[in-house]
Amino acid sequence: MAAPVGLKRVQVIDAAVAVLEESGRVDAVALRTVAERLGVRTQSLYAHVDGLEGLRRALALRALAELADRLTEAAVGRAGADAVDAVVRAYLRFAGDHPGLYEVGLRAPAGDPELIAAMNAVMRPLNLVFASYGLDETQALHWYRIVFAAVHGLATLRRDGLITRPGDIEETVDRLSAALTAQIEAEVRPAVATVGSVGSR
Repeated sequence: MAAPVGLKRVQVIDAAVAVLEESGRVDAVALRTVAERLGVRTQSLYAHVDGLEGLRRALALRALAELADRLTEAAVGRAGADAVDAVVRAYLRFAGDHPGLYEVGLRAPAGDPELIAAMNAVMRPLNLVFASYGLDETQALHWYRIVFAAVHGLATLRRDGLITRPGDIEETVDRLSAALTAQIEAEVRPAVATVGSVGSR
């Protein structure tokens, strides 16, 4: 089917993002809803996206690109514990400010080269910090999973209104960031000490 005159793929994705941002839920994004927002027939969208699945894939790519930009900006000019803290907070801000985009970006790549590249871009700022600590690829992989699991858990609990007991959530974030950094530094400290002792002989 030919695309409607003047309608571009980016407009379709922008309209889907607007629906997602307003609702905060991935399941609120339907082809019909996006078509109504654009003032076109639902069938017209198939010239730009491969159905609902294709639309959600495009949204995931948009979300991951936005998240990668946020994390990169947060980490620029920082190092060590300061960089870890900045990335953790940027992750939480993105999840809190854009719950729909955050959710749609949680997508298994399933061998999709574009999604894999987008996810690698999201991981890059934190992986650069891990490399500066001297962590190897295996250590960095485990630490990325640990940081992501902690951030995702806190973000999800907050989103779902399950953090109900009194106490400043920002203090929780402070403690989470400090605990993660302390453990990373504890892991690399023996290696640093070994290098130092060898160099002093």
